[in-house]
Amino acid sequence: MKKIISILAITLATLFIGCGSAKLSPAQQALIDNQTLLYTQVGMWRENGKIVGTNYATGMHIPVNSEVKILAVNAKIITIEIDGAKINYEVFTKYTQVDATTMISRLFSMKKVSLEALSPATKENVLNGAVAMGMTKSTVLLSRGYPPFHATRGIESNKWKYWRNRWVTAYVTFKDDKVVKIDGAVS
Repeated sequence: MKKIISILAITLATLFIGCGSAKLSPAQQALIDNQTLLYTQVGMWRENGKIVGTNYATGMHIPVNSEVKILAVNAKIITIEIDGAKINYEVFTKYTQVDATTMISRLFSMKKVSLEALSPATKENVLNGAVAMGMTKSTVLLSRGYPPFHATRGIESNKWKYWRNRWVTAYVTFKDDKVVKIDGAVS
């Protein structure tokens, strides 16, 4: 019996340590405490109650400027409410190369992203999570979100790697800040 209790205690301790708290700034903590209405700054996908930080393009697309509230944050998960549904954003720092607090700043803001300067075709692509030839890096980010940085050197790089799902990848190649080549299914 003591052995079972010891194993259970170690397992619980490991779970709690693995989901440690995130070091939120006072402003970020206030967003949670006040249930502040925020807007997504990039497109992302949700499936089965979660959004994966590796940014798979599966499930339902959540377009830029969607209304959200942050409900809770720990080192691995940002829990948000969108359209009345509770969704867990799984940060996966190993792949995103940023922590939960940086991810909050990257994904959410109290201000909407202005889409006024976009052409009708680009605006449609952005709102539908699509990537097309001629789009700029900034509009690809608005549409598709950030590529996982374990496989893309950064947004200043001219070749970004995205995952459609766990097994299918795609590359978006830029020249002079415009998409010039798409290899694979980006979205």
